[in-house]
Amino acid sequence: MSGFKSFLWLVAAGIAFSAVMAGCGTNEANYKKAYDKAQERGADGIESTIYNRIRERKQEERVVTDGDTVAVVSEYVTAVKEAGFDAGDLYRYNVVAAQFKQLFHAKSMRGRMASAGYDGAIIVATGEPLYYVVTLSSESLAEVKAAADSLAKSSPVKLQEGYPWILRAANRR
Repeated sequence: MSGFKSFLWLVAAGIAFSAVMAGCGTNEANYKKAYDKAQERGADGIESTIYNRIRERKQEERVVTDGDTVAVVSEYVTAVKEAGFDAGDLYRYNVVAAQFKQLFHAKSMRGRMASAGYDGAIIVATGEPLYYVVTLSSESLAEVKAAADSLAKSSPVKLQEGYPWILRAANRR
């Protein structure tokens, strides 16, 4: 009789296991749901609505200084504490020499710029986050424009096309 009980127990366990697996199995609806969720997210895994809000905060302006019109990008940024910088290092206008998605690369570029004479170079982060290497941060737009022009003419480090540009820290009034 004990062999028969073992057999019944085995059959019951098999049926229970099959029922559980049938309920947990993947199906087309699950795949579609996962695909739709992935499509909602951007390349960096940020939901598109959040990413769009961050991008909307970044605005290009035209500002006149000393009779010259200067393109300035206004964006909320913070000094990167992990790289040794704090809010006291960040001023209203900034010369951006490079942009990176990884802090490691921004630190490397900042180190090269500092070695080449840009001792005041700092790293700031956006909400995405993107990391900007800033060679000069100042309250004076004229000073920053002159520094950006000088860096564009003779940068000690090869800059990507479109750099340098001027950033106005939107959180600094």
